[in-house]
Amino acid sequence: MSDRNIADARSDHNYLSSKPSCSRRQSSSLHNNECMTNVESVVLTQRWTVSNFDSLLKLSQPGSCLRSTVFKDEAVPEACWQLCLYPGGKREENANNVSLFLKMSATSPSKEVVLKAEYRFYFLDDNEEPKFSNVNVGEFHAKPPKGGHSWGLRNIPTTKVQNSIRQDKSLVISCHIELIPDVSKVPCKKVPIMPSIKMQFSQVPISYVDRELEMLASGEGTDMTIIAGPEDGERQSFRVHAYKLRAHSDVFQMMLSHQQMKESQERRIEILDFSPAAVRAMVEFIYAGVIKSEIDVVQAVDVMQIAEKYQILALKMTCEQNLLDRLNVINVLDCIIHAERYNTDVLYDACVDYVSLLKF
Repeated sequence: MSDRNIADARSDHNYLSSKPSCSRRQSSSLHNNECMTNVESVVLTQRWTVSNFDSLLKLSQPGSCLRSTVFKDEAVPEACWQLCLYPGGKREENANNVSLFLKMSATSPSKEVVLKAEYRFYFLDDNEEPKFSNVNVGEFHAKPPKGGHSWGLRNIPTTKVQNSIRQDKSLVISCHIELIPDVSKVPCKKVPIMPSIKMQFSQVPISYVDRELEMLASGEGTDMTIIAGPEDGERQSFRVHAYKLRAHSDVFQMMLSHQQMKESQERRIEILDFSPAAVRAMVEFIYAGVIKSEIDVVQAVDVMQIAEKYQILALKMTCEQNLLDRLNVINVLDCIIHAERYNTDVLYDACVDYVSLLKF
């Protein structure tokens, strides 16, 4: 065996088998110090219906206040919330306007509470669509002895409110509050090491891969054209050999073995529902048994989808391995969805195992 052939044999890559087995080994120690703080925002909502609001709008004096029920969330036990509505405006200078405030109060009169929150006001019409909306961020500071602090809108034009009154003369107010609880109490947890999973494939010599891809690139002896990409977007053509497509895909085999099929007659296949990058990866794999082009996680999912469509099992398995190699705390939930959709059992089991390790 020549020196070059010996080198090629030693640098073989593992690809392709009809039934992969799996082995697990611990990931590199470079990732042993990864940790994660899982901060979840608290969201509160209050829906408030005020009946006969058209009359209230006409007859209310400035300073006349309507109050909603008090509401709170167990995640923030030190604070409670209430909506305050002034149909005639809060003060004389707010006459001919409606005033609406969100009040935060401390649940303990002796305790000082400071919270920063985003609050949204909506006036909902008969179709539950917002006719008026407003978004603000405020720092609510309740301290003894008063124990409460309000933020809101002093001057909502009466005309805007009138447009929001329902056919039954009521006004429906929806309030959404989002805030972050005390982050000093949120623990940071070490992200467990995900054991790497390697699916076993038969070996393809590098020299074979290179020669196959050289033949693809040259276009010599090709008898088919694949047009990839949407009609109104970026498109790319690939000159290919029909026998290669038929040998590795049952779908292409059926398509090209019947003379009455359009693709067989025109010697042209249009793939409109996948990007040129995904089609290139598929064609490379059909020729060489590897994906030489660099692909990211999103592209790996696209290639897995095209492998599913054209029934190229080995390509689907290669994409599955690609996602296994990139599995992490950020993408694990997305990978579970893809694994379920494309029936990739090894990836699905790995994702489930990883989620059980995280326990966030």
